Amino acid sequence: MKINKIILRVIKWLRYLSIAYMLGFANVLNQETKTMDDTFNKIEQTSEDED
Repeated sequence: MKINKIILRVIKWLRYLSIAYMLGFANVLNQETKTMDDTFNKIEQTSEDED
């Protein structure tokens, strides 16, 4: 029984590591800085179109 609990915990931590790796890799590709719980307000600067 104890081995099953250890295996389940190892699988859980491997999932956490894989999610963190994928999130970091996506941020590198998109050149962004996101986290899983991003609470910052985003302010987008737009330029007015000349008509």
